[in-house]
Amino acid sequence: MALRIQAKRPVFKPAVYESSRRRNRRLPGWLILLLFGIVVGASGVLFLQASYGPKRLSALESQKLTDELASSSLERQRLQTQLDDTTRSLETERTDNDRITKALTQDVVALKSQVEPLNEQLKLFAQTLPYDSRLGPIAITTASFTQAKAGGKLAYLLLIMQEKADRPELKGLLDLAIEGRHADGRIETITISPIPVSLKHFLHVAGQAELPDGFIARRVTARVLDADGKRPITWRIFTVQPR
Repeated sequence: MALRIQAKRPVFKPAVYESSRRRNRRLPGWLILLLFGIVVGASGVLFLQASYGPKRLSALESQKLTDELASSSLERQRLQTQLDDTTRSLETERTDNDRITKALTQDVVALKSQVEPLNEQLKLFAQTLPYDSRLGPIAITTASFTQAKAGGKLAYLLLIMQEKADRPELKGLLDLAIEGRHADGRIETITISPIPVSLKHFLHVAGQAELPDGFIARRVTARVLDADGKRPITWRIFTVQPR
């Protein structure tokens, strides 16, 4: 039996879709122009930044700047701590000074309360003290001068009085001339700086006179001078007592 092989019939293709070669794939022109513009713009920005923009720091320069910043921060922190400590110290000192001032004020008030009765007693004592009219209307009624046996400062206490309490106030100078002997045997009279006095009814003057080393005082001439220090008003001589 003979087989019949029928040739394969070619597939029909319309002429409109038939293409002899494959079309080439290309990017649209507008996309190419857009990409080109982006590249040109980025290049321009990089060029301007490199030419006129701030200089970029290297890694070493950046590390150095970071270290300097850290050092400045530590220094600022140290100074702030020092400022805080100083402020606290000042506050503490101010508090201590306020406390000391308050304590001193209380002491002054207490001393005044003790001195005022003594002043009143002294006034009563001066009023009852017999006045020797032979000394004149103004006189050094009594005085005490003491010095250590080995020498040193001379302590003095004088009471100056007016005969009548209603006399005008007297302003003058108290002059002390100290006669004595130096350690080498030389005799000398030493005069200390005049002491201003203001006398109503009575006035007591106390203090210490600086003397040369080794100088032993024997007697003192005490004089009350006028305000100019030229005219003597009254004077007396007193013996120095060792203590």
